[in-house]
Amino acid sequence: MNLVTAVLVCFIIASVPVCIFGLMLISGERSELRKMTELSESGVEVPARLVSLVPFGKRGYAHVVYEFETPDGGTVRHQKGASRGPAHVVGHLYPLVHDPENTQRVHMGTLSTVRKERKRRQGYMRNSQRVALLSFAAGVLAAVGLIVSPS
Repeated sequence: MNLVTAVLVCFIIASVPVCIFGLMLISGERSELRKMTELSESGVEVPARLVSLVPFGKRGYAHVVYEFETPDGGTVRHQKGASRGPAHVVGHLYPLVHDPENTQRVHMGTLSTVRKERKRRQGYMRNSQRVALLSFAAGVLAAVGLIVSPS
């Protein structure tokens, strides 16, 4: 086995996990992009009050609970993990965007941050498609080169 054959085999072996990784990225980014698209199209921006801030661990993280009112007058609580800091003060109001049909689908921030996040997710989606396509193409080219090589 000469050096060319060894390099082509290495390209084939390396392209398979990279292609699988790209496909996994595509599935995850597609669901996040769908969430951000729905929030940007039908999301409602409401003020959310920080109700609870419970620190956990020794690395500066906290469990935070936000409470906001839905258009029909009900109160919904949203729980998430966040880093502790001066930005989180119990009792203060923070902007939150939620889907009126599914109050569990929320994004902390304004509608403009939802649109920015959607554009970022679109870029992530394009890049993960490129990773999968380029690794697949590299594997195919390496396989063709291995078949065509004279040794």
